[in-house]
Amino acid sequence: MNRFGQRNPRKNKRHVLLAEVNQRTQNKKIQGRLVWIAAAVVVLGIMVVGTHFATRSILHHAFFQNDDFQIKNIDIKVTGGVSRSEVLEWAGVKPGMNLMSLNLTQVRTRLGRMPYIASVVIDRRLPSTLRIEVEERQPMAKLVPYSSAGHQLAQAVYYVDGQGYVMKPKAGERLKPLPVIKGVAHEYIREGERTDRPELLSALNLLRLADYTTLKGELDLTEIEVQSRGYLILRTRDQGMICFRTDYLQEQIQRLRVILDHAKENNLFVRTVNLTPERNVPVTYF
Repeated sequence: MNRFGQRNPRKNKRHVLLAEVNQRTQNKKIQGRLVWIAAAVVVLGIMVVGTHFATRSILHHAFFQNDDFQIKNIDIKVTGGVSRSEVLEWAGVKPGMNLMSLNLTQVRTRLGRMPYIASVVIDRRLPSTLRIEVEERQPMAKLVPYSSAGHQLAQAVYYVDGQGYVMKPKAGERLKPLPVIKGVAHEYIREGERTDRPELLSALNLLRLADYTTLKGELDLTEIEVQSRGYLILRTRDQGMICFRTDYLQEQIQRLRVILDHAKENNLFVRTVNLTPERNVPVTYF
């Protein structure tokens, strides 16, 4: 301060200039560090990329281009009627392919898309064997759809397994002697897919339940008719007609057992039974 109590402007100016010089020096140091960090990152990236390509090249020579890993044996185990040639065709594999470069997930997916295939197990047996284990779907019934427009259908009969997967019979195949399910519209049938029609799934469940009860000898399990209102029609061996709801099948079978036992005790032949009401089941006799 001068003698009048005021700050010296020259001294203040020197302080400002000194601060600016210090700030510039600090900035240069930070910039230098950033340059070194960036250079280190670039060098590290080059090393990683180089290591990746070097490793990849080594793998290619050691495994993917190694003749020792060429497929020489394809061990196929099939549960069902699918042939070895069909499995090879659907899998898209053949001897001579490199076992290590083969994408097992893709092979499993290709096989799994086939309507006849229920499950697939596939693995490598080094150095040169590929093992494929296939389980074929087992049809539970024949499905005879109808055309809502009244047209003649190109595919008149399908197979359906216990889970509701729909399959076409193989070309030239003699149809299997299975129960027939009728009354399902053709537009609801999609080959190679599991049906979502509750009445069709219920018909399959009815066949399964009836086959494991004492009613098996008294019911005609060769045909089930699906009605448009969601009811199922099954017949007795004496041509009596039984009407089921699509739900609570176990309870309905139990009620039917009581009705047939009563008819047998009284030397009666059931003509119709309507199991759709929850109580007071209507029954008529021949």
